[in-house]
Amino acid sequence: MKKNLVALAVAAAFVVPGVAFASTSNNEDTGPVVYGYAQITGASQFGTSTNGSPAGSSGLVFGANRIRLGFKGEAVPGVTYNVMAGWDNATITGNTGVPGGNLLNDGLGNGGNASILDAWLNYAPVPFAQLEVGKFKLPVGNEYVNTEGNELPFVFRSMAQSLVPGRSAGAMIHGKDVLDDVTGTGVGYAVGIADDSSLDAYNAYNWSENGAMPFGSGQSGYLNGSGNYIAFARLNYDFMGPLLKAEVSGSRMSLGSTPNGNPVAPNGLSRSSIYTWNVGMHGGMMGIHYAASYTNMTTGRSFAAGPVGAMNSNGMLATDWNVGLGVNLHQMMLTPSWLDVEPAVRFDSFSINNHNGYDAKLDNTTVGLNYYVNSNNPHAAEVQLNYIIPSARQGKFGTGTPGGVFGANDAPINGMAYNTLMLQFQAGF
Repeated sequence: MKKNLVALAVAAAFVVPGVAFASTSNNEDTGPVVYGYAQITGASQFGTSTNGSPAGSSGLVFGANRIRLGFKGEAVPGVTYNVMAGWDNATITGNTGVPGGNLLNDGLGNGGNASILDAWLNYAPVPFAQLEVGKFKLPVGNEYVNTEGNELPFVFRSMAQSLVPGRSAGAMIHGKDVLDDVTGTGVGYAVGIADDSSLDAYNAYNWSENGAMPFGSGQSGYLNGSGNYIAFARLNYDFMGPLLKAEVSGSRMSLGSTPNGNPVAPNGLSRSSIYTWNVGMHGGMMGIHYAASYTNMTTGRSFAAGPVGAMNSNGMLATDWNVGLGVNLHQMMLTPSWLDVEPAVRFDSFSINNHNGYDAKLDNTTVGLNYYVNSNNPHAAEVQLNYIIPSARQGKFGTGTPGGVFGANDAPINGMAYNTLMLQFQAGF
């Protein structure tokens, strides 16, 4: 009997802590999961002349369009987290934005330096009312929100990225499959508020370009806000499963007032706000995939196509519309699994007018071919070939330095002012 009690005590000494540990690991901590991918991109432009000027030099240049590494998991049931870092546009020479630096994608990213792109927590007591806090993509823009960077059918996103707020720090309430039992379809929504501190370079909401400032007075900028915020909302509706998904989204960023003593307006200048709205749809079936969207950005006075002269601008109107189509031949059972290829084409039209002499338009047609190494896990390893043809190039696009129209008189984010050939290799896990 004593031997049995001793054996039971010894077993309990090992089993009970093990059970407690297993319970903690399996039920209260289901992560983290490490994930990431790298995109190595080669590009070359042709016919690099503007308004009849002599053509400049051209040649193949290599860079890293996106390099991402993150971890995500569930802290406790109903509480998830995600932290992702990026080394977008990593350079060969080490130059970060100076002439000759090996940067792709019009200077997006952080000059090849590491930066935290996402860092958020999500509390989900019920599926239809969840709270997300931290730094995340603000849910404005059809393609920008719904398609991850490693799942894009084209090397670059559409030029509409110039008109949406991108990533910022804030909080939002969101839900999906709301009223699913009543409507029989998936309804989702998101609404929230964020700092007016979008850090995506060269978009309309970047505060270094439009003069907004997210910090107020006090001991530290990070302890007191300015009272100006980005408000945003999104409503999406699933009509017919994967065949058709539609959405509408929008955002507004207040700009406040310029301080007294400004050289342009010594007594201060009342600013307006930036408004963006987007409508879009996407879907597909049996290997056919499509997407289409329209984005409109407007603002009142005190905003120009760059920081110079921004204090006396008459405002701005910018629009983008795009439509894309891809046809996966293997999913259509036209090719074997080892030849999983997808021809794709997109038309993208961008225009901008600041009512102050800056009126420009740029159209891009992208013809692409995607090859997926493993048809069962297509985005783990793929090769993308794109040829981008600009047309209707009106105004000052193509005459400035690398960047977007909100930082220089050049093409908008992801816009090509010259014929461009791109080849991208991707691997992820």
